[in-house]
Parts: sequence; structure tokens; C-alpha cells
Amino acid sequence: MNKPLAYSYIRMSTEIQLKGDSLRRQVELSEKYALEHGLELVRDFNLHDIGVSGFTGENQSESAALGVFLEAIKHKEIPERSYLLVESLDRLSRQNINKAQNLLQSITENGINIVTLTDNKLYEAYSTDPMQMIYSIIIMSRAHEESQMKSERVAAAWQNKRDNIETKILTKTCPAWLKVSDDRSEFIPIAERVKIIQKI
Repeated sequence: MNKPLAYSYIRMSTEIQLKGDSLRRQVELSEKYALEHGLELVRDFNLHDIGVSGFTGENQSESAALGVFLEAIKHKEIPERSYLLVESLDRLSRQNINKAQNLLQSITENGINIVTLTDNKLYEAYSTDPMQMIYSIIIMSRAHEESQMKSERVAAAWQNKRDNIETKILTKTCPAWLKVSDDRSEFIPIAERVKIIQKI
């Protein structure tokens, strides 16, 4: 008897996370779950979205790995009752709860089980269990709120910089013969480097 297939979806919103432990951790969690539950982990279907946002829904676009997978399940190219393994629901989506819930349901209603690896929670295909829906709403709502707050803080920080652009330099990045003063009010020439530039 053939083992059920499992597809590991890995998303990171920034490429910087590749330098950390995120990729290794997500891969190992998928391999461990597949082994323990008698699943065949599909390795030739690349389901990695690196530097792709789940807050904007970019990971569901036609060019994103998750978007390709969604199209595949709609066209029944993925066997029913296969498993989609994700570290947590926020890897799938950080959009508002309506959009996030629609995404979750579109996957399960197309016959695909979803497993969140951090808590070993199974969201069964075709399930009508209200507790499954309630639990997913709580998790996805919290993920959206976290991203919304982060987005607002970043926007506020940039607005503050724009408001002070006349009096403060926005970034310390500048030509190598200059440095930014401690109060960020001016560029200060570095004498020995200026001489080299002048000589050149």
C-alpha cells in the first residue's frame, strides 16, 4: 500500500532568516513528522517561498510556491488526502482573518490535510468540526494582529524620519570620506580620506 504524500511548505518573509536557523528547523520538523506518521515526503515539488510576505498575500500569487500548489490542488494534480506540512498557520497567511480562513478552507475543501508542526495540530480535509475552525481563527487572528502592529510601527518610524528630514539625516550610509555627526544633523569630512580623494 502506498504511503500518503506529504508536502512541506516553508515560507520566510526575509532572506535574512536564511542565515539563521529557520530553514533548517522547518525542514527537520517536516522530515520528523513524515517519518513518525508513515508519510512519504515529496522532495521534487519545491514549496519554498523565501523573502515572500504572508501579510500581503504575496505568497498566494501565481509566481509564488504556495500559489502554484493551490492551483495544483484545484486541478486535482495533488492526490486527495495528501498532507501539507507547515511550521505554523502564520507561514500560510498573516492576512486578515477572513482571507486567512478562506485560504485554509480552500486547501482542506480540496481534499488536503494541513498539519502545523509546532503543535502537531491536524486540520483535516473536508472537516466540519467547529472546534477546528475556531482554533484556526484564534491562531490566524493573532498572527494578523502581530503583523499589523509591526507594519504600523515601521510606517510610523518612517513617517517620523520624513517629518524630521530637514533637521536630521535619515541614514548613516554615506561616501567613505564622510561620517554622520552623533546628532545626525550634518555630514563631517574625514580629513585623511578627503586628502586621498583629492589626490585621486
